[in-house]
Amino acid sequence: MRPETVYQRNRRTPDRLNNSLRRNYDLLRSTLQNGPADLSLAEGDLIDALSASRNTVRAVLQQLARDGLVTRSPKRGTRSAKSLMLRINNLSPVAEFGGDTTIDTQLKTLEYRTLGSLRIVGERLKLPPDWTVLMVESLLLQELQPLGIVVCYLAQQPDAPHAADISEPDPILYLEHHLNVRVARSRTTIGAIAADEQCAALIGLEVGAPMLFLEDILEDDTGQARALSQFRMRSDRIAFTACARRPA
Repeated sequence: MRPETVYQRNRRTPDRLNNSLRRNYDLLRSTLQNGPADLSLAEGDLIDALSASRNTVRAVLQQLARDGLVTRSPKRGTRSAKSLMLRINNLSPVAEFGGDTTIDTQLKTLEYRTLGSLRIVGERLKLPPDWTVLMVESLLLQELQPLGIVVCYLAQQPDAPHAADISEPDPILYLEHHLNVRVARSRTTIGAIAADEQCAALIGLEVGAPMLFLEDILEDDTGQARALSQFRMRSDRIAFTACARRPA
């Protein structure tokens, strides 16, 4: 039987008003990511809320459990797992993504070094020829659980202080606290990428697992780009939100 024929036959019956596994998975996943952590999920409530059959709801919960978005146990039942919602239209340090101080994320430095006049970064940031680039690689953690890897390329003027110790790997805090640079704007690009062996080992994923890729360019109040940050983040733990307004 053709797939579209099966789809049409199962699309709408008296007890299956919304019986698409894909649609219900996307709807419930986004609802959980925007809701509180450790929320109890009862099959009966979800059947009514989604207008779906019990088999569909069970299949959705099983898929969410495989993706790490819910936990299932005989004693506690099915409960939502903690996820991170980042407001990408608000400029703030990593520790307070989106200005929400309840998120409680941390950066743990893995490696840092001065790379000299790294041409590709210099061209991306339009740096003067005598500026250098400091690379800082960190783990993004939430309650000691790795959520991603962050690599920051920080632009440094010739008279910038020597970075003997990176106690603040957050690019905004480093620029403002150590280089006296006021970060005023950012430009962000979001895409997808597959986990390589090194990334999978550091974060606890399968090789080839889908990850979110975010690139952020920070500018000072004169419009000079001062940092290029690249994030590889778990797609099962992080989502993004932004508000847009139509001009008058």
